[in-house]
Amino acid sequence: MEENRLYDTSAVIELIAHRNTQLIPGYVSILTTIEYPPVIMHVAKILYPSKQDYKLAIVWQTKLRKIGTPLPAIDLVIAAQAYNNELELVTLDKHFRIIKEKLAPDLKLTENI
Repeated sequence: MEENRLYDTSAVIELIAHRNTQLIPGYVSILTTIEYPPVIMHVAKILYPSKQDYKLAIVWQTKLRKIGTPLPAIDLVIAAQAYNNELELVTLDKHFRIIKEKLAPDLKLTENI
Protein backbone atom coordinates (compact mmCIF):
# COMPACT_ATOMS: atom_id res chain seq x y z
CA MET A 1 0.00 0.00 0.00
CA GLU A 2 1.29 3.41 -0.89
CA GLU A 3 0.27 4.91 2.45
CA ASN A 4 2.79 2.56 4.14
CA ARG A 5 5.65 4.21 2.30
CA LEU A 6 8.15 6.85 3.36
CA TYR A 7 9.39 8.96 0.45
CA ASP A 8 12.90 10.37 0.71
CA THR A 9 14.03 13.61 -0.90
CA SER A 10 15.15 12.05 -4.19
CA ALA A 11 11.77 10.34 -4.65
CA VAL A 12 9.87 13.49 -3.69
CA ILE A 13 11.79 15.60 -6.21
CA GLU A 14 11.12 13.01 -8.92
CA LEU A 15 7.39 12.96 -8.15
CA ILE A 16 6.88 16.71 -7.81
CA ALA A 17 9.36 18.26 -10.22
CA HIS A 18 9.40 15.62 -12.96
CA ARG A 19 6.04 13.83 -12.75
CA ASN A 20 3.88 16.74 -11.61
CA THR A 21 2.41 14.78 -8.69
CA GLN A 22 -0.05 16.84 -6.68
CA LEU A 23 -0.19 14.73 -3.50
CA ILE A 24 2.46 12.34 -2.18
CA PRO A 25 0.47 9.20 -1.25
CA GLY A 26 2.49 8.22 1.83
CA TYR A 27 4.72 9.78 4.46
CA VAL A 28 7.51 12.34 4.11
CA SER A 29 10.03 13.02 6.86
CA ILE A 30 10.18 16.52 8.28
CA LEU A 31 13.86 16.33 7.28
CA THR A 32 12.81 16.05 3.64
CA THR A 33 10.76 19.22 4.00
CA ILE A 34 13.90 20.97 5.21
CA GLU A 35 15.91 19.67 2.25
CA TYR A 36 13.15 20.38 -0.29
CA PRO A 37 10.60 22.91 1.06
CA PRO A 38 8.19 22.72 -1.94
CA VAL A 39 7.12 19.28 -0.71
CA ILE A 40 5.06 20.89 2.06
CA MET A 41 2.39 21.74 -0.53
CA HIS A 42 2.22 18.12 -1.73
CA VAL A 43 2.13 15.99 1.42
CA ALA A 44 -0.59 15.13 3.91
CA LYS A 45 1.49 13.00 6.30
CA ILE A 46 4.71 14.33 7.81
CA LEU A 47 6.74 11.99 10.00
CA TYR A 48 8.87 13.42 12.82
CA PRO A 49 11.92 11.48 14.04
CA SER A 50 11.65 9.86 17.45
CA LYS A 51 14.40 9.46 20.02
CA GLN A 52 14.65 5.81 18.90
CA ASP A 53 15.18 6.93 15.29
CA TYR A 54 18.09 9.15 16.33
CA LYS A 55 19.60 6.40 18.49
CA LEU A 56 19.44 3.88 15.65
CA ALA A 57 21.00 6.38 13.23
CA ILE A 58 23.89 6.86 15.69
CA VAL A 59 24.40 3.10 16.01
CA TRP A 60 24.41 2.72 12.23
CA GLN A 61 26.79 5.65 11.68
CA THR A 62 29.20 4.25 14.29
CA LYS A 63 29.30 0.93 12.44
CA LEU A 64 29.62 2.60 9.03
CA ARG A 65 32.51 4.78 10.21
CA LYS A 66 34.34 1.67 11.44
CA ILE A 67 34.18 0.16 7.96
CA GLY A 68 35.04 3.45 6.26
CA THR A 69 31.62 4.17 4.76
CA PRO A 70 30.00 7.04 6.71
CA LEU A 71 26.75 8.35 5.26
CA PRO A 72 24.90 11.69 5.50
CA ALA A 73 23.12 12.07 8.84
CA ILE A 74 19.79 12.94 7.23
CA ASP A 75 19.82 9.72 5.19
CA LEU A 76 20.52 7.68 8.31
CA VAL A 77 17.69 9.29 10.26
CA ILE A 78 15.22 8.84 7.37
CA ALA A 79 16.24 5.18 7.03
CA ALA A 80 15.81 4.73 10.79
CA GLN A 81 12.34 6.28 10.59
CA ALA A 82 11.34 3.82 7.87
CA TYR A 83 12.86 0.89 9.75
CA ASN A 84 11.34 1.70 13.14
CA ASN A 85 7.89 2.44 11.70
CA GLU A 86 7.93 -0.58 9.37
CA LEU A 87 7.48 1.63 6.32
CA GLU A 88 8.77 0.94 2.84
CA LEU A 89 11.42 3.53 1.99
CA VAL A 90 11.02 4.90 -1.54
CA THR A 91 14.24 6.40 -2.87
CA LEU A 92 16.48 6.92 -5.86
CA ASP A 93 19.48 7.50 -3.54
CA LYS A 94 22.08 4.70 -3.50
CA HIS A 95 23.09 5.46 0.13
CA PHE A 96 20.10 3.55 1.39
CA ARG A 97 21.26 0.37 -0.35
CA ILE A 98 24.43 0.52 1.76
CA ILE A 99 22.32 0.65 4.93
CA LYS A 100 20.24 -2.33 3.79
CA GLU A 101 23.22 -4.40 2.63
CA LYS A 102 25.58 -3.70 5.54
CA LEU A 103 23.34 -2.98 8.53
CA ALA A 104 19.62 -3.60 8.16
CA PRO A 105 18.67 -6.39 5.76
CA ASP A 106 15.06 -6.08 6.98
CA LEU A 107 14.83 -2.46 5.80
CA LYS A 108 12.04 -2.31 3.25
CA LEU A 109 13.52 -0.44 0.31
CA THR A 110 12.32 0.28 -3.22
CA GLU A 111 13.39 2.42 -6.14
CA ASN A 112 10.01 1.81 -7.78
CA ILE A 113 8.34 5.20 -7.59
